[in-house]
Amino acid sequence: AAMALGAFRFLQRSRGFRVDVEVLNLDGEDGWAHDVTVIRTNVSERPFIIDSVREYLSLEGLKMERMIYPILDVERSEEGVVTAVEAPSDGGTKESIVHCEITRVEDPERLRTIQAELSSRLQDVVRSTDDFQPMVDVVQVVIDALGRNATELPARSEEFAEIQAFLEWLQEGGFVFLGYRGYDLIGATDGGEPAIVVEPGSGLGLLRNEGQSRFAEPVPVSELEPGMADLAIHGPVLIINKTNAESTVHRRARMDYVGVKKLDSAGLVVGEHRFIGLFTSKAYAEPAGAIPILRRKLDVLIEAAGVREGSHDYKELIATFESLPKEQLFLETADEIDEDVRAVVGSYGKRDVRVTLREDPLRRGISVMVILPRDRFSGTVRKSIEAALMRIYDGE
Repeated sequence: AAMALGAFRFLQRSRGFRVDVEVLNLDGEDGWAHDVTVIRTNVSERPFIIDSVREYLSLEGLKMERMIYPILDVERSEEGVVTAVEAPSDGGTKESIVHCEITRVEDPERLRTIQAELSSRLQDVVRSTDDFQPMVDVVQVVIDALGRNATELPARSEEFAEIQAFLEWLQEGGFVFLGYRGYDLIGATDGGEPAIVVEPGSGLGLLRNEGQSRFAEPVPVSELEPGMADLAIHGPVLIINKTNAESTVHRRARMDYVGVKKLDSAGLVVGEHRFIGLFTSKAYAEPAGAIPILRRKLDVLIEAAGVREGSHDYKELIATFESLPKEQLFLETADEIDEDVRAVVGSYGKRDVRVTLREDPLRRGISVMVILPRDRFSGTVRKSIEAALMRIYDGE
């Protein structure tokens, strides 16, 4: 009864705001244990609310004792006062209420920090979900632009067609779009020094606030880090990488970054479309050889190896390719993947340990592959390898 009454009072107080959060200790109220802290949130119904709350609490080491999250049809007066609450139906204004009890937090400052951080993360949920369809629409704009590039540059039509297929695959459930921003390369055609600047009004989702961008004002290409400058001007049309920032929406992980170059009729780079988000469970479950871009990399490997379809070497190459992490397959070039596959295949039947290292061209991390005999592997060995890598590279 105390829980229901407290939730209703919170619902009344929130006045239908798009995001409202309270974090408090309910000392002295009937029906409440004194060893828990209560968190309540109210957001208009949408995906990722529960995931985002859970991920933050886990990150902070806050143990959940109970979590309830009804979706309600709420009617309010013009002043925002609740006039009716019903079970969800096809109509009505849906509000998603979360009631969560965590191990008690005594420090008032930490209570305020939890409230502020949850509010910020749920605002991110609202931005990314509100702008989801506009971001998908931008993907279609990019697909159409690539079609024009293929007409103007027929020698590269196969390259553009594969990128189009990849973007369509993202649209069809391969990617959770969390942010988009366009960038323009200016000055290069005027004989001056080229500079990168945000395309005004392009920001969506987590990248909606263009003033926060490093490129809110033009930044000369010469001032960029060498790896970034080379990618911006001379890199491939499609760039797949990792952001430095972790996602505050859905799940805690470094976000995936998908960039597509803007090209003029002569094929010169004039900017970039940049999407950030997370590859979905579909992306990780689907065979790599069936995913656009990855299937093309596999074709390059098969052609370079000169193996006959159906042969032992052919099956071994494909099995090794499919065993590599999807994230790595997206990030690496076909030549780099070929080196990894050769390293794995060349280690079969050997008793030694082999290690490969590959640094991110944007210096955002390092990829390490350790190959060792199965009978020498264990959880303890894995943890000791991880600890050694963290120590050597001062990593996380």
